[in-house]
Amino acid sequence: MTETYVCPHCAATQERPYRVRLIILTCPECGENGRHVHASYESLLNEVPEDDKPDEWDRMPLDERLFDAMKRGLVDV
Repeated sequence: MTETYVCPHCAATQERPYRVRLIILTCPECGENGRHVHASYESLLNEVPEDDKPDEWDRMPLDERLFDAMKRGLVDV
């Protein structure tokens, strides 16, 4: 069984045989190094109400959105 992780820059997915919140690796799709987020947290971020998102939300990499939402208590991980 594998777990899916999402690139914070291009949303490409990677499979790994372990489950953690984040993994740091270079994305083979876009070539960017970053904190790939477990796919389950991407789903949580999609549920954040529009009124609670900062103006720059859509421009933020996925990992930064997760940290911002956690800091403001919008998601519970």
